[in-house]
Amino acid sequence: MFKLITNAYIPTKSAALKKVNVLFDQQIIKITQDDIVTEDVVEIIDLDGKMLLPGAVDIHCHLNQDTNVKSGTPGLTQSALCGGWTTLADMDFYTSRPIYRPQDLDRHDQSINNLFWCDVALWGHVDMDDYPYYAETAQELWNVGIVGLIVMNPSPNDKITALSYTEMMDLFLKIYAYDTLFSFSGYDIEVNSTYTPEAHISAVKKLLRRMQENPIHIRQVSHYATLEFINTISKRSDISCALKIPDLMREISALDIPMYPISSDFASFVEELELLLKTNKIYVLTNLASTPIPHKSEHICFTGEDDSLMRISVCYILSEFWKKRKVPLATCLKMISENPAKRLGLYPRKGSITVGADADFIVFDQNSQTDTSLNYRSGDALILEGAITDIYLGGEHVVHNNKPLARKGHLIRRTASPKKRHNTQSWI
Repeated sequence: MFKLITNAYIPTKSAALKKVNVLFDQQIIKITQDDIVTEDVVEIIDLDGKMLLPGAVDIHCHLNQDTNVKSGTPGLTQSALCGGWTTLADMDFYTSRPIYRPQDLDRHDQSINNLFWCDVALWGHVDMDDYPYYAETAQELWNVGIVGLIVMNPSPNDKITALSYTEMMDLFLKIYAYDTLFSFSGYDIEVNSTYTPEAHISAVKKLLRRMQENPIHIRQVSHYATLEFINTISKRSDISCALKIPDLMREISALDIPMYPISSDFASFVEELELLLKTNKIYVLTNLASTPIPHKSEHICFTGEDDSLMRISVCYILSEFWKKRKVPLATCLKMISENPAKRLGLYPRKGSITVGADADFIVFDQNSQTDTSLNYRSGDALILEGAITDIYLGGEHVVHNNKPLARKGHLIRRTASPKKRHNTQSWI
């Protein structure tokens, strides 16, 4: 049965909202400000002036599919879905069965495809032991739909070989003519034997000296000097990075949530970060959520955040930055929906409200509020402006008032090339 959403407001490039009607099944069929008349049987959903936003897309989470495939994976994806994250890209550092080849991707399709509450895409690995064919093998994997290739130095997993910077350059050179997306995680062990801000920025600089034309994504940045350096170099190179929403919660909003093993210095740069946010200079925000992963102390940079924060993170961004700090709504949506979908090669199927896109929707009531179990460090309770009332995934009503209704998520594959960071095409 087709569904028809009426009296919905969607964002525009200006601060104004546009009132529309949306006809959809699994995908969006028609969007118009006029009445939609159809001879087919239609379920009518009157939003009564609530906002219709695209489902949020997280550029990387960590499902640890070996040890948590039956328990942690459903729990994390359910937290994500209830918070409005309808698509995740899984970056598994600790698996004993890395995704090296197309048949590895097929294996995942068969073994874990029915465990997800939201849609999940997969990052792949580079099999350096497949010398001299590792680049060709990696390209084959890219061609069948992973969202990117992980390069690491060091590696927290003896099943996945760390790439030296010379090997990274060799890999980039061999597939430079393609749009293959790489993601770097790690630090410079010549600077420090464990993660430090100095070791991280040194590793990023070494990587950039060796990159070619491929887009490169830095998994996380928690220090302002590194962010500033990447923003400067991105004017000449196709490099992006992600800031963690939990870092913003702790350092910008002074929320009392457990400290991630890697501390952030963002509290010393609040005004500078606000300016970057308002001027569309922060490309991607991520939860960096993870199922529990045992790790050595020197590998803290490969761990993730508590997945329960995903239940409020979209609402937090809209409340704290759009409502309170006056960051444009379109900019907020780009950071959590459009830009990650572009970078992953999933746009415009994901991260947009446009004809032909998947019918992944967040229904947001900006006149309501969301009570949370979190507090500021002052002791006051965190109450967010606005509330997510309903979520649709592939046209199916899957969440109502933070309660999951149906598990409809699937493993999905990339079908497009990643967009460059400074791509200006937008659905808004």
